[in-house]
Amino acid sequence: MAITFVGMGLSLLVRVLLIPKRFGFGDTADALTAALTVVLLVDTIVREGAKFSLVPVFVTRKKEMTRAEYQRFTNSLLILLLSVGFGVFILIELFAPWIAGGLLWKSTVDVQRATTLLRFCAPLLIFGCGSTVLGAFLNSQQRFKTVALRNALPAGAAAFIFLLLWNTQNLENWVAMAYTGGFIAYFGWLCIGAYRTGHRYGFTGVSVDTLRSLKNTVTLPTLGFGIRQIVNRLLVEVYLVSQLGSGAITLYKSAFQIFSALQTLIGISIATTGLPDMATAVARDHDTANEKIELGRTLKRNARIAIIIGFPVTLLLLIFHGKISWILYGRGTIDQASIELIGQLLFWLSSGMIFSCLIPVLNAGLYAQKAYRAVFTNMVTMAILNFLLAYGLMETWWLLSVALSVSITALLAVGNLTYLLRRTRVSWF
Repeated sequence: MAITFVGMGLSLLVRVLLIPKRFGFGDTADALTAALTVVLLVDTIVREGAKFSLVPVFVTRKKEMTRAEYQRFTNSLLILLLSVGFGVFILIELFAPWIAGGLLWKSTVDVQRATTLLRFCAPLLIFGCGSTVLGAFLNSQQRFKTVALRNALPAGAAAFIFLLLWNTQNLENWVAMAYTGGFIAYFGWLCIGAYRTGHRYGFTGVSVDTLRSLKNTVTLPTLGFGIRQIVNRLLVEVYLVSQLGSGAITLYKSAFQIFSALQTLIGISIATTGLPDMATAVARDHDTANEKIELGRTLKRNARIAIIIGFPVTLLLLIFHGKISWILYGRGTIDQASIELIGQLLFWLSSGMIFSCLIPVLNAGLYAQKAYRAVFTNMVTMAILNFLLAYGLMETWWLLSVALSVSITALLAVGNLTYLLRRTRVSWF
């Protein structure tokens, strides 16, 4: 968790502090933020959608296969995901003007600049997709420290470029390319980490068995996660927010990145470290009753940890949201109204922090059982609700409606996940 904490800190440094302080809350900052949002969104869809699905697959296949078969299976997955990443990279390069234009057509942001930045960021997807397979492989063997550098290396590279070229013209282009450099470094780091476990690389064709495994385990969760991310990160946080004025995207992201970093540090970390044990218990114990008891026990422990850690963090943000905003932005050229707005956004986002931390933890209970249809249903339902809430409240609450909709949706998602888990005869409380 310490490495994850450092990575979150570097990510916050770039997205929350350096971008607003260097570019202000204006069109350049919005263009860079929008481009990063689009590309990192695709990476997140592949990584989060496939990572939790692939861990149980690796656990099961390692038990069923010989060492040579298991290595061929892993290499075929790696080649397949690298190919997918390359294909998505080409699509973004070709359709960047239409993507940027469609998302920002009602805003004042320079679409040409956003298109250029999107093209500079797009190559990271090749290495991000490859890192998904290696990360899931290492997580299945509980090599969490190796995987935890994902946030640190890209953000660290961008922070270094900011500090090195602060007064350089077109700095935003260099920052976009730095993210790609960071993803390349992270992919190389995972390759070394997998090699140290005894894995050996080789060119392996993608077999029908591999495709069948992905169809049965990855397709639905990734599709559901993709729909949720496209709705939440693009339609809500870029399309809707960009209509609220110049700098609105960066203003909202400045608060959301703080919230998201803490939610990732608590919820995603607990879910990631807990999933291999739950998947192993399901794969090991063929007695359904014992399997459910063991799974429920682990799920309760993980949920309890998320609540114990999340509760004081929530209180801290609710009480000191204004102070936190002032500490981050109060000593620069940012106006007082923007500082106060970021604090208010942080307050409403934080009101649902505990529920947001519980979502990945409870999702892991469904992933361990390979209940992918339930995962898909929950993700799509909550994405639609989040969009409708944000859109419906915009007239009254303006930018705050987006933050409020996140907290309300998180509460509803926990209730729905509890219901779905009970249908599988697993309880977390």
